[in-house]
Amino acid sequence: MRLLLPALLFAAATPAAAQVPGTGVSVDADVTVMSDYRFRGVSRSGEDPALQGSVTVSSGAFYAGVQGTTLNDVADYGDVQLDLYGGYSTQVGPGLSVDAGIQYYLFPGGDGDTDYAEPYASLSYQLGPIEATAGAKYAWAQDAIGDEDMLYLFGGLEAGIPATGVTVSAQAGRQDWGAFGSYWNWSVGARKSFGPINAGIRYVDTDLPDLPGQDAGLVLSLGVGF
Repeated sequence: MRLLLPALLFAAATPAAAQVPGTGVSVDADVTVMSDYRFRGVSRSGEDPALQGSVTVSSGAFYAGVQGTTLNDVADYGDVQLDLYGGYSTQVGPGLSVDAGIQYYLFPGGDGDTDYAEPYASLSYQLGPIEATAGAKYAWAQDAIGDEDMLYLFGGLEAGIPATGVTVSAQAGRQDWGAFGSYWNWSVGARKSFGPINAGIRYVDTDLPDLPGQDAGLVLSLGVGF
């Protein structure tokens, strides 16, 4: 099972043409190393560094892909999280776009029932260099999430600073997980592009008890896209 992520990262590290000639299909890939992997504000890498790679194939407004992230055997998830996703994204008005699809979280080597599906939808509005996004992710009751519905509402702002290659952003989200409770998470950060290379820093926090893995922290990242 541990061979799955290296295979994914090898695929992501292989230069991929933006367009596959004669097909109308485009391929995007990236590989990122980060100082901590935070999922909705909570560390899934034990506050240790993590490696992440993704490949997305798109045709027109439709897309599908896979993202893999190394874990640190936190909460019986094993060593790897694989996110399989597919959806539809299109502009519906001046500056306004919609994105909707479904994501499947797969944990090879996880203990017990760990895999589950989660549909999502969001709206984004672009005004000059500023983009605002709001959306929701909803996972119906499944064995892997304790047979409880899980709703995640989120929003964010992102703005590119002209002529600098720097993008600043802020996000906030609230997860409501039935009998398991609810909490807020938020982050602010910036990233800078150097051609295909992106370097980023984020401050991440939650309103959960101040314990390791869910307390405030800085996340550094360095990635390359193809």
